[in-house]
Amino acid sequence: MTNGKRLGGATLVARWSLGELLWSPRTLAMIGLAATPLGLALAYRVALALRLTESGGAGVFSTLVSGVFFPFVAPMLSLVYASGVVRDDLEAGTMPYFLTRPLSRSSFLSGKMLASFTMGLALVLPSLVLVYYVVVSPSGWGEVGARFPGLARNTGIAVLGLAAYNGIFALAGTVLKRPLLAGLFFIYGWQGVASFVPGRARLATVAHYMSSLTPGFSSGGVSIGLLGERSSAVTSIVALALIAGVTHALALAAFAKKEVR
Repeated sequence: MTNGKRLGGATLVARWSLGELLWSPRTLAMIGLAATPLGLALAYRVALALRLTESGGAGVFSTLVSGVFFPFVAPMLSLVYASGVVRDDLEAGTMPYFLTRPLSRSSFLSGKMLASFTMGLALVLPSLVLVYYVVVSPSGWGEVGARFPGLARNTGIAVLGLAAYNGIFALAGTVLKRPLLAGLFFIYGWQGVASFVPGRARLATVAHYMSSLTPGFSSGGVSIGLLGERSSAVTSIVALALIAGVTHALALAAFAKKEVR
């Protein structure tokens, strides 16, 4: 199959999968999850109006990014969507239909992984932008403009982090029978423990590289900077890109050899 046909097949699968995911019950729950930081931002605005807090909007935004968006919302959205790239169709019985069409396995899984990544972006990025404007705008539009490069940086980090998590959980969904449990262990077991263990264990986590790119990032309520040196920006960007590329490639390789019943 030529690259053009493979890309076209992947695009068709991605479009079909997005349609299915948009109307799935899980998306209602994920919309609620993605809206959690917005709810906290609105609570901050109420507290500010009632003069119950004098915290600056920029600091509140940083706290929501480092304490809610990156360690909780982003990985959970990726886990819920990416872990089902293979399992969902196996359980629904639609896998044989796809594999008997003139469609390669690589096109099928590429389309499914693209759809899961797109869903993560579609829920995280609008919420991130809305939260920024809700908490920073009380300081004036001049402050909103001055702080905009920080929003752009956090948006880029979110895209890289979602890509890395998407690859990891898509791989888990391809090779494991219970990818959700494995993913929860990775997010809240391994990444949490690695952050507290001296040495280089933290380098085997997505959270470390996202935290290294985000000033003030906290994991589990404790600044990762207290537990180990941050990686450089270049190292972190390269690491996240490599994690995303390698895990997606491994998922494709594993699916090519997977027995489907």
